[in-house]
Formats: sequence, structure tokens, C-alpha cells
Amino acid sequence: MIKTIYTLGSKYLTEEKPSMIQAITLPIAKSDGATKYVVIVDFSIAEKKIRLTPKEIGASTSSELLWIGTADGAASPQWYGTVSNVEYLLSQTIPNLLERWDQKDFYYSLLKEARDVFFLDLGAAKKSDERYRYVFNPAYVSGELTETEGKKAVKEVAKQFQAFMEKEANVNIKDVLLYSLAINGQLVVSQPEYERLVIAEKLSVFEDAKKGVCALTNKEAFVTGETTKLKFNYYINDKISFASDLEKKSFVKNLSISKDAYQAIMAGEAYILRHFNTRFSGLPCYIIPDFLYDVPFANVPLQDISEHIHQFVRTVKTVETAEDLHREIEDYKEFDEQMDNHISLHFLFYTKAQSALKVNKLLSDVPLTHLRRLSFEMRKTGEIGQRFFGSEKFNLGLEPIYYLIPMRVQRGENFEKRKILQVYESLLTNKSLSYQWLITQFVQLAKVHMYANYNLYQYSSDKEEPNDFRLVNAMVRAQLFLKMLQNLNLIKEEREMTKVTYDLLDAHMVEYMETMNYNVAQSSLFLLGYLIAKIGAEQVRRTKARAEALGQAWGGKTVNKPILSKINYHGMNKQRLMLLSHEVFDKLRQLKIASLQNETVYIEHKRLFDLALQEKWNLSDRESVFYLLSGYAYGTKRILNSSKKDNSDPDFENEE
Repeated sequence: MIKTIYTLGSKYLTEEKPSMIQAITLPIAKSDGATKYVVIVDFSIAEKKIRLTPKEIGASTSSELLWIGTADGAASPQWYGTVSNVEYLLSQTIPNLLERWDQKDFYYSLLKEARDVFFLDLGAAKKSDERYRYVFNPAYVSGELTETEGKKAVKEVAKQFQAFMEKEANVNIKDVLLYSLAINGQLVVSQPEYERLVIAEKLSVFEDAKKGVCALTNKEAFVTGETTKLKFNYYINDKISFASDLEKKSFVKNLSISKDAYQAIMAGEAYILRHFNTRFSGLPCYIIPDFLYDVPFANVPLQDISEHIHQFVRTVKTVETAEDLHREIEDYKEFDEQMDNHISLHFLFYTKAQSALKVNKLLSDVPLTHLRRLSFEMRKTGEIGQRFFGSEKFNLGLEPIYYLIPMRVQRGENFEKRKILQVYESLLTNKSLSYQWLITQFVQLAKVHMYANYNLYQYSSDKEEPNDFRLVNAMVRAQLFLKMLQNLNLIKEEREMTKVTYDLLDAHMVEYMETMNYNVAQSSLFLLGYLIAKIGAEQVRRTKARAEALGQAWGGKTVNKPILSKINYHGMNKQRLMLLSHEVFDKLRQLKIASLQNETVYIEHKRLFDLALQEKWNLSDRESVFYLLSGYAYGTKRILNSSKKDNSDPDFENEE
């Protein structure tokens, strides 16, 4: 991994030749599409006044104002000129800068004068008070300081400052993501001395460096084994037991890095954060490209290649993106083959807790050729859905798939993300998935929708779509997803399928079952599920009629289909299925919907069911539930589509 990031950083520094501090600037995290601002906080000494200038955050803001995050280390003094927390600028930033700044530089006197004019000295009874010794005088923002304890005083001043800012600069503090310090109109971050200090701090790990051979450049130079200041954790070097000879200074024997390589790694990390940070629904992920050999497309700017790769990754996130990219790929056709053979990707799924980064899963060496095949299968499977269910789009990218695997959440945190990461690993690295495990997930998915148990899982409970519609859509997509995995040969433990001959007039239904490659037992339950859809539609029709007669509200919910409660979502064994089969037949008669078509379907279900029982029942209890619901979803979807064509009420209309 470190070699990959070093190579990327070296290429970036060589091609684009940014200053070192610009190379390590970070992206500004914007959680939504709303306009966000950076506010220039200018201490005007001559006027003895605070000038606030809000600027809309754009693509170049990070580079212009040198946003590099906070000073390294959890409890480190904060002295960077552009910050996300205004409390730093109102307390420790200027005093800490004065401790570091070259006193011969003209800006030093400005810093000193700004501190003396605009800050109050609260004193420091003990060393820990030094951080909050100087606090901005709130009188400059029409405020008043009532707190005397340093930390509390800073918080009080920050509130008064932000209230002043909202009034003077006319911006909501929720829309302000960054603050940048200026004195007399001159930004701190624009000073050459500032850049020198930042780089010196970043390279302070070389203070005790000794001569050695760099593991990355293979050249002799002063080397270090200290990597704790880097963004990613490459190996454990904060525990002495992992050091050679159990000595901290011997970490360098584990991994030796020269100064040039270290700077390239810093640049490579920042480049990944700026260009390859993405999300797969609820999961943040870094995409790290690996140039396998010397690239033959060296004349193509790195920025163009990066953008192309970044968008290429999105092909496996959503089919819509894949379609857009398919057109774009034509523009890059001349580079396609070269890229496919020379670039692989690493997917690093992570969780951030404050400044720490925890790796949830690293999927390495995914070739672009594989992503191309994956996106092709996604589109092809989506087209199967469109062929059977009309013009509706069936998106089977990694993001929609996230919602086919139910995962428990609590206070916004996903506690079962390993489940979807297992699926992503399978899709991205060709690792097989357990068929029975998938069926268990799909049945659980059905159960969540059946009982609208959304709050415990990753699903939104405020969607207007009734839970019955969500159940139907989820089951249709689960079938298509299973089909896609079969096409990709990613299913293990699946039983061998034998071709089934159907005695049915409904060509659409026959073609669907043949496309899904159902065996005898699966087909019999699919047909039973189809009849359950018919019964459910009739039950809804009657429920609606009663509700309207009583002037009551009602909606397309599973509770309006009592037949669905006959399915045991924990599993259905043979005996339960036999009972259900009889109940369905009785219900068709009772509801007076035992039409020729429905009876024909029931006869075929019974023929196949008996045949499967005679041979050897080969479905697990959960499989039985899944194929029942597959037929139910298929039948309900057809009823809904048919109703839309007839412009009739989609909640209950039958096709006959």
C-alpha cells in the first residue's frame, strides 16, 4: 500500500510541480449541496477593528487558503492559519505562531501587535493553562467576558464572535466550514515563513534521522521509520513491542523512508483524499489506483487519468452512472486497453472517529477489466428486469445493493457493515458467496418490509411508499441480484438446476421462470406465491371498499393482505407448505377469483409440488419462504403494471 501511495505522490509532484504545502492540502468536507463559506477573519490593527469577509467555497478554496487540517497529534498546540474551529483563532493560534515565527520577518511584529491589541491575558497558574492564556477580547464584537477560566472563556467568546459574524457578515454559522486568519488584510497562510514552518513541522520526524537505504527509492539517504504523522496507518509503530530490538529508534529497521519518499507519500495521501474519497451509500471508501508498470500513457495528464478512474469506479455504484460513463469511455477509447492492463484499484473502506481512521476492509488489486465486466453484468441484469416489468429502471450497482442486505443500525451507526462488505468483496474480487447465507439475508429483508420494522435497520421509515410496495420491489431486486451473481459464477453451495417443462399458457410467466433457471420445487413455490399475490390484491380491493364506505383512510400496506400472514418468515417446512397450498386453493374459491387462469396456475403448482415431494424435497425452510415471496413479488408487480396501463387503481386490480 505505501509503495502505491508513494508512486502516486511522486507522479503528482513530478507532473504538476505544486509547492509542497499545496500538495498536502485537503478536501473541504461538504455534507450537502448547499452553499458553504470560508470567512476571512482580519485583525485590522490601525482601525482596531475586526473585518469579516465571507467567501463561497469553491474547487480552489482549499489550495488558495492552504487547508491542511489540524496540527498533527490529538493534544498538539494549534497554530495553522486556516481552521475549521474558530476557537483556535480566538485563543491559541497567534500565541503559538509567535513561538515559532522568525522574529526577523516583518509579519512577526504584526502577529505580536495583533495579540497585544485584540487579546486579553488571563494568566496561566499552571502549564496546562498556557493553551488558553490569551483570549480574544469580546469587546471588539460588542460582547463581554464573564468567565475567568481559560477554556470556558474561549467558548464564551466564540459564541459571541459567531453571533457578531452572523449579523455583520450575514452568514449562518452552520454554513461556515472554515476560518482563515489575516492581519491588516494579509493572510497568514500567504506568508513564505508560514509555509516554511508547516513543512518543517511535517518533516520533524527526520530530526534524529540516520543514514540508511530508503525502502521505497532504494537509494542511500537520511531515513526515518516514524510514520505516525502520516494520514494512513501503514504498520504499528506506536507500540514498542512492534519495534526491532524493542527500541523506538529501531522502528527504522522495520521500514526506512527517505525525506524525498516521505514527501511523496504525504502528497500521495492528500491526492487520494482530494480525488479518490467516495461513498458506497453509507460506507466511506478511498479508491487508491496502482500503476502496475511504467505507464505507456504518460502523456495523459494525471488529473485526466484520475478523473477517468474516479468516474469508472462509479460504474459499479449506479447503473445510471455506468450509462453516462459508457459514453465517456468512448472519449478515452485510445487509452482503455492500456489502462486496463496497467492500472488496478484498491478499495479501502474506513470509519473515521475524530482524527483516527479505522480500516473496515481493504480490497486490493481490482483490475479495471473486472470493473468493466461487472458494470456490463449490472446493465444486462437490469435489462432483464425491464424486459419483464416494463420501463422501470432496475439499478443493481453497489449502492442499491446496499439496501438488499439488511443491517442493524443504532444512533446512525451501522453495526453489521461486515455483511455488505462481504458482498462487495465478492463482487470486486470474485470471491464466492454462500447461497444459503444470501437466502437468509433476503428472507430477513422481506421480514423487515413485511412488518415495516425500519427503525432498527438502514432503511428510512419516512418514505411515502407503503411497505407492501417496498416488499415487492425488494423481492424483485433480490431475485435479479441473485441472477446476476449466478451469471458471475459467484454463488457456492447452490444446487444443480435441471430444466423444467411447464404446462402453462402464460408465456410471460414461463419465460420468467426459465430465465431465473428455477428447479421443480422452486417453480412450484413461485407459482403458489403468484396466487398469493392474486388473493392479496382481492383482499386489498375489499378492504378499500369497506374503508371508503366507512370514510376511513387506508393505504397499500401489508396489513391489508391477511394472506401474507400465512407465511412464516422464520421458515416453511414441507408440512406447512402443504397446508398453505390447501389454504390458497380454498381462498381462491372463497374470494371468487378461481378463474380459469388462476386454476391453471394452481394445477401446475400442485403438479410440480407433488413431483418435488415424490423425488426429494431439496429446499431449506428459508428457501421456501424466498421462492414463495419471489412469486408474490412477480405477481404483484404484474398486477401493478397492468393497472397502470389500464389507468385503474393499482392497489387491487387483477389482470383478468
